[in-house]
Amino acid sequence: MRGLTRVAASRLPIVSTAASAFRDWRRLFSVLRGLMFSAFLVLLVISSATEFIPNRIWQQELFGDALTLVQDAAEALLLAPLIIAIHRFVILGEATRSYLLDLGDPTFRLFVGWLFALKVIGGLPFALLGALQALGWQPLATVLPFAVALVLALIISIRFTILFPALAVQAAGATAAHALADSKGYVLRILAVFCLVLLPWLALDVAIVLLLGPGEHGSGSSHAMLPLVFSAALQTGMVSISAVAVSHMFQALASEVRRPPVLQRA
Repeated sequence: MRGLTRVAASRLPIVSTAASAFRDWRRLFSVLRGLMFSAFLVLLVISSATEFIPNRIWQQELFGDALTLVQDAAEALLLAPLIIAIHRFVILGEATRSYLLDLGDPTFRLFVGWLFALKVIGGLPFALLGALQALGWQPLATVLPFAVALVLALIISIRFTILFPALAVQAAGATAAHALADSKGYVLRILAVFCLVLLPWLALDVAIVLLLGPGEHGSGSSHAMLPLVFSAALQTGMVSISAVAVSHMFQALASEVRRPPVLQRA
């Protein structure tokens, strides 16, 4: 077991992977500045649009779930060009200058589909919690099933992370099965890398909330828009640093997804 631990550590060192992610993330602003700004605008528009929908509509079980799916689909589609460009920049050194929704490309559609699927998986524990509460379960009784669902959703999402850079660079064996094979045994290390790269952003988010303070402001006012602008900027930072980190984890772990598929004889 000790030998296996050393091999795992050598393939995915946590601290150095996070440090490399921060180093490459700083380079993004000089190379992919336009795409980063486009992603910020996308997130700002989506946040502003959802802000105008009354809470009573979001709280309706079926209609609220449908709106959430629409929001997830829009984010997956509109953020895919940035995420793909980041993967290709880190792994291939390719600089994508323009924002392009290449809907005619099957790989792009597959990338968007998987991104949407992971967003849906991430929301399933909360959908389960809402369903249990709607059935009249006591809050304490919902803790265990919600916790189990949350852990399972987290593990599934982590196991599939390196599929995205594989699709972005069109690796020969970019399949879900190969991504699961390559990430096997590395869930905790991948999670640790994510925690390190996202911790500064989460701390900044808390600091901004404390700075702005609670308050009710009318929609469209400067006070109402300021949190949306900060939120869009933070989300852009978190999405981009996560994509950079995943690119480095792909380079460290990917072996199956790099292999060409085996052709079966007729």
